[in-house]
Amino acid sequence: MTSRTITWLLVSILVGAIGCVGEGGVDTDRNANNTNNVNNQNPNNVNNVNNVNNVNNVSDMNVQDDMAVTQDMGVDLPGADLPVEMGPAGTPGCLDGAGLPEGENTFMLENRQRRFILRLPNNYSNDKPWPLVFALHGNGGNPGYWDATSGDRNIRSVLQDDAVLIIAEAIDNQWRDYNMPSDTWPARIESELLYFDEMITMASENLCINPDAIFSMGFSGGGSFSGVLGCRRTDIRAIAVGGSVIYFDQDNCVGTPAAWITIGTEELTSGREAYRDFFRDRAGCEATATDTTPSPCTAYDSCEQPVHYCQHPAGHIWPDFGSEAMWAFFQQFVPND
Repeated sequence: MTSRTITWLLVSILVGAIGCVGEGGVDTDRNANNTNNVNNQNPNNVNNVNNVNNVNNVSDMNVQDDMAVTQDMGVDLPGADLPVEMGPAGTPGCLDGAGLPEGENTFMLENRQRRFILRLPNNYSNDKPWPLVFALHGNGGNPGYWDATSGDRNIRSVLQDDAVLIIAEAIDNQWRDYNMPSDTWPARIESELLYFDEMITMASENLCINPDAIFSMGFSGGGSFSGVLGCRRTDIRAIAVGGSVIYFDQDNCVGTPAAWITIGTEELTSGREAYRDFFRDRAGCEATATDTTPSPCTAYDSCEQPVHYCQHPAGHIWPDFGSEAMWAFFQQFVPND
């Protein structure tokens, strides 16, 4: 019920109450002295009925004041006690976001020009908060890996009506540069974390994003860094990855994302198994699992956060079922409109 409707009801009730007083229509259960006081009111004080000052200024009262007055008068407003269903809370961009251009976006960070590709859903507006999906290419790749409009990696078509897509780009196209000394890797991780922090800030301030539905997916090194995001950040609700290994220090983890993980039989190494087992164990899952869709996926049992594992028969590739399965997994964390 709007403030204007409540105000109208108040005025109607007060006018009716005053009319009853003028006609002698007094509640017979009231003390006679109170009745005489009502009937003998000075006309200048009529607006003080039930101690509400400035009734003529009712339109300036806020909704809480209106409700308090009606409760004091013993009036039950229709629907006043009914719960109000609220949609997911959005980011500041839902109110006054300036928007971001479709396609390439650039910004400066740590004296580097950073870049990402933005793909908005077909029916995007700031009238509702949208899920945000980050897509990360493999080491040595580029954003074009996920920016295709056909084939097994066509996540753009999968997400085109449902989510904001940001395709990220690693420094020198390497989330981990294996040609560099290993003691340089931690600093690279910190720089890339700042990159994602900045992209989340840009999207949140300029677009209408659901902060509880931010996801990261990727293949190979991109899946490995999605694991970094899930470990080191708490705003990543879930990850979906293929053929990945651990890039992070497990002792530094603060997040516990839900996880969808696929590994090919021909690439099943101890490093990739360790990645799978880390997110399974972190989510409190048992080692047993139950078949789930699509085949050949399984869902680990008794998890605090869902963890699915899909072992496809091939090698180091993104499987043909991966894109659809990724979004089906993420969707369980997206509130219905």
